[in-house]
Amino acid sequence: MTDKPASDPSSEAAKPSEVAKAPTKPARNWTARISLMIAVVALGTAGYLGYQLIYLQPFVSQTAQTQAALSDLEQQMRQELDAAMTAAERSVVNLGEDLKEQNLSVQEDLRGAVAESLAMAEANKPTTPRQWRLSEAAFLLRMANYWLQFEGDVQVARQTLVRADEVLQAVQSSAKQDEYDLLPVRSALAQEILALQQVRPVDVQGIFLRLQALADSVPTVREALQLKTASSTPASEQPITSLAAVARELEKFVRITDLSELVTEPSAIAASTLGPEETMAARRSVMAALERAQVAALRRQSDAYQASINDAVAAAQRLAPPSDPRLQQYMASLSAMLDEPLTAPVPSISGSLGELTRLMEAYR
Repeated sequence: MTDKPASDPSSEAAKPSEVAKAPTKPARNWTARISLMIAVVALGTAGYLGYQLIYLQPFVSQTAQTQAALSDLEQQMRQELDAAMTAAERSVVNLGEDLKEQNLSVQEDLRGAVAESLAMAEANKPTTPRQWRLSEAAFLLRMANYWLQFEGDVQVARQTLVRADEVLQAVQSSAKQDEYDLLPVRSALAQEILALQQVRPVDVQGIFLRLQALADSVPTVREALQLKTASSTPASEQPITSLAAVARELEKFVRITDLSELVTEPSAIAASTLGPEETMAARRSVMAALERAQVAALRRQSDAYQASINDAVAAAQRLAPPSDPRLQQYMASLSAMLDEPLTAPVPSISGSLGELTRLMEAYR
């Protein structure tokens, strides 16, 4: 057997201490970690509380103040709206009362006017057959004035006057004896009928058609050419042979076919100063002026009609020289159209109505 070596007491004493020290290192690490975590939590808590106190508390207070201000403003607006609605309702009520009073006043005025008109009509209504016939004649005279002044129909106005004279004649013939009180009325009526018979009617349709014919027959310019040949030698001065005769005929042919020997007449020279474009423009100006004259004739506008005819004359003068016979005839036709009247003088036919009105008022 082998003996175990003796152990050293110092080494034995050191072993328990090492065993005791070995577990203290992990404990210290865990304590540091826990302390660090507690410090981090405390720091986060302190930061959160600082954020709540420093940053969020002013916003909350401002939000509360803003909400209170909005509540006060809303209450104030409601009060103002209530006051405005109350004032509007009062004004509407007042306006309705005023309109009601005005309506009643207008109705009273209308009732009074209608009653007055009925009373006047009742007082002035015809009560005898003679008064009825005189009222019929007065109505016919008024209609004749209307047809003449507003419609311009001379024939209808004359026929209406003739009918009124027949009514007055029937009034005279129905009496037991001749009534001479209607003599001034019938005398004025006879003069008015004669004046209407002497009125010359204006043929506006004929004027329109004649202007159309002039517009369709605007003259055109044609250049007149004239041959110019040299004077031949008299036959008595030089003998004529067959060869000379042939040479003379050839010379005439050459002169005739030479365009340099062609000359125009003075009228053609004056007309050739206008180019095709200018001639076409002058023709269009004449036609446009005549169309304006037609419109003025239909509207019975004398000033516009005469101005349009003058424009047509001025434009036609540019078509050809003044010596052109066709232009002279055309200008004479235009000048004749210038003197055509568009309106006839209308006589006054209100004298008989005035005489009859005075007679009827005298018998009331």
